[in-house]
Amino acid sequence: MPRGIPKAGKRATGGGRKKKYGCETVQRWTPTVIADKLDDLYLFLIELDSEINQWESICESKKTSPRYEQARKLTATIRERIDGLGIDLDAIYASEQD
Repeated sequence: MPRGIPKAGKRATGGGRKKKYGCETVQRWTPTVIADKLDDLYLFLIELDSEINQWESICESKKTSPRYEQARKLTATIRERIDGLGIDLDAIYASEQD
């Protein structure tokens, strides 16, 4: 037997769908090719940022090596491009606490 419509304030806290992203979202028209791969692109950016951090620390520890000069230039260029996007990579996905 149907119980009717729940009254206001009677629902349990924490109900509903969990947030996927750690910030506010907006609806935009994107090509299907990109929309289907959006999560993969976000993960790629996060992994790329992590990899660049590792290379920056390696290059910093080998300052006197001429072999790492080209790697320093490459990491600086990639870091500039990533930072130029203006995306806070740590805030893309919601944490377990949200």
